[in-house]
Amino acid sequence: MAESDFWFWLLTLGVAVVAGGAAALRWLKIARLIEDTPTSRIRSAAQGYVELAGNGLPLPGTKNPAPLTQRPCIWWSYRISKQTERGAGKGRRKGWQTVASGTSSLAFLLDDGTGQCIVQPDGAEVVPTESTTWYGDTPWPASGPGKGLSLTGGRDYRYVEERIYEHERLLALGDFRSTASSGEPDPQVELAQVLAEWKQDQPALLQRFDQDGDGRIDLVEWEAARQEARHTLTQRGAERPPRQNYHVLCRPDGDRLFLLAALPPGDLTRRYRRRAAFAFLGFVAAVYALGWLLQSGFD
Repeated sequence: MAESDFWFWLLTLGVAVVAGGAAALRWLKIARLIEDTPTSRIRSAAQGYVELAGNGLPLPGTKNPAPLTQRPCIWWSYRISKQTERGAGKGRRKGWQTVASGTSSLAFLLDDGTGQCIVQPDGAEVVPTESTTWYGDTPWPASGPGKGLSLTGGRDYRYVEERIYEHERLLALGDFRSTASSGEPDPQVELAQVLAEWKQDQPALLQRFDQDGDGRIDLVEWEAARQEARHTLTQRGAERPPRQNYHVLCRPDGDRLFLLAALPPGDLTRRYRRRAAFAFLGFVAAVYALGWLLQSGFD
């Protein structure tokens, strides 16, 4: 074996060993994470990293059709590739170069029957409901895919679209946060406003709180007025509609997994375990090949 070939294969197999081992560990870690994380209810979920399961719904007043097929979705991703040729003669090779792509960033709702959570999908690893591939002659597809068939003869462009449809059952892992609705009045500000209103009607103020009849409000009487104002605010608070909390699921800080999957937990873990198994087999094969290369290179 020529020295240049030896170093080429040494580098290639070394990269394969590292990549295969890292992929196997990552996918096995994801499978265990899904298995070990209990599914929380939105209504009672703790703040922080959680697993939720529910139906995906569009936010009220929003529509998010998939760009290539116009099918109603809550999430989509697409990629358009152009066929290319490299080299000449017997060394000519065909390949695909991405010319356009996009991923949905529009938030949607997750409803588990106990409450609703706003999902912000930016940065998520997504397992879609459906992935469709078809071919055509134009940079943008003139029509959607056929009945499950991919026609490759003489086609210059490849279209790939992934979708999660409305009302699909989803499993989600991410950072859960609850935020109180805006506009909640500050108690101290409200107290000052009530007392200011009472001060504007001095006769009524004296009649209510001038206990010694000296025509003025001393410190003791003013404290009684403050207590009465607090009681008034308590009554007003009881008459207000209950404050709503808005729940949001988004990408966690650091390198923790943010996952949105249109698969049941059992199917999802089996999917990641299969990936880990194939990656491990590739790792083992690369290790054996690397060992053979080193042995033959030094003989």
